[in-house]
Amino acid sequence: MKVAVIQMSPVFLDKSASWKKLKTLILEAVGEGASVITWGETLIPGYPVWMGMTDSARWNHPEQKRAYSTYVREAVSLDGSIVAEMCEIASEHGIMLMGGILEAGVSSVYCTLLTIGFEGEILGRHRKIKPTYDERLIWADGDIEGLRTYDTPEGRIGGLNCWENWIPLARAALHQEGEMIHVAVWPGSYSITKDITRFIALEGRSWVLSACGVYRGEDFEHLSLDDFPMRDEMLKAGGIHSGGSLIADPTGEIIAGPLPDYEEGILYADVDRRTVLEERQNFDHSGHYSRPDLLRLTRN
Repeated sequence: MKVAVIQMSPVFLDKSASWKKLKTLILEAVGEGASVITWGETLIPGYPVWMGMTDSARWNHPEQKRAYSTYVREAVSLDGSIVAEMCEIASEHGIMLMGGILEAGVSSVYCTLLTIGFEGEILGRHRKIKPTYDERLIWADGDIEGLRTYDTPEGRIGGLNCWENWIPLARAALHQEGEMIHVAVWPGSYSITKDITRFIALEGRSWVLSACGVYRGEDFEHLSLDDFPMRDEMLKAGGIHSGGSLIADPTGEIIAGPLPDYEEGILYADVDRRTVLEERQNFDHSGHYSRPDLLRLTRN
């Protein structure tokens, strides 16, 4: 089964334009025979990169409030046209889509890993259970509902958002559900993905797809100061998130990527269940190498 990892820069704070760009790359991957297609964390309409580079924690800051309101207005509704079109594409081409969106709540927003099945149905949405550091100023906490795996022809697939991939119990929850293919979505940094991608592959004896975004100062040029008062400050930032998408096999070997820094493109790999089973002959920590009578994970 061929999988694809899309690495791209969103049209920042423009969900419709970001989706249009992503859709083009999805269809390109379909043309190359990909059955499972992934992309980076909150790629539609973008990761809130300004939070770590401006005075984001200043109480009642009018510029931060304005940027936040613009961000929330560009959040994606699960019952809206963008997700409907994703479902239509998945159904038409018989593919699975699994990637990051900023999910709209009532007025709060969530860092969501959305999974759409081969028949075009929404299989699940995993809201990041604990936003990281300054993300907590903009994303609401998630829940356990979406921490699940889903069937593919070559084994069950699951995924986590960014630093969730370092939470042992979150990984264990997916392992308990028989995960053989793991999707890890990130804003984009090879310095982070180069080690954790291999570690998760070795720990789970699983295929691991690390999907990243690309963010540069120039990506803010199209924004108005009224919608995004930090535009000029961000334009001076240069490189912010450089990519770092990777694919690792169940032995922990990197078999695709990384792309050159700040380059947009698609990584491909052929994954299979047999390699997972071969590697689990000597280590299956949720199977024959486990002791559930001594240690077990429970869900609340």
